[in-house]
Amino acid sequence: MNKLDQRTTYVQSIPIVAVTGEIDMMSSAPVTSRLTELLDRKPPALVLDLREVRFFGSEGIRALVETQAQADELGVRFGVVSDTRVVLRPLEMTAVDQVLRLFADVDDAVTALRG
Repeated sequence: MNKLDQRTTYVQSIPIVAVTGEIDMMSSAPVTSRLTELLDRKPPALVLDLREVRFFGSEGIRALVETQAQADELGVRFGVVSDTRVVLRPLEMTAVDQVLRLFADVDDAVTALRG
């Protein structure tokens, strides 16, 4: 069974990528390539929903840092949605929470990033 599923929906032309499962060395590449593909289209903003992620390793952190850097370069607002310790704790421990825009739910993210 695949450890990771992702689906993309749109709210007010903002792509929301929802990820379910585990983000690790084996599974981070498809997520990263999907985010890159969406960023290349220069949407007004991009939201990554990690509320259904059960494992979040260093590869996940790296993917978020790279995506944020790429979004900054392209002038696209990037937000990450999570309300779980599984994701938030590693981001806090590595201070990556300081460089990301973090939200508790998708509506908050869309409202904040749409601006």
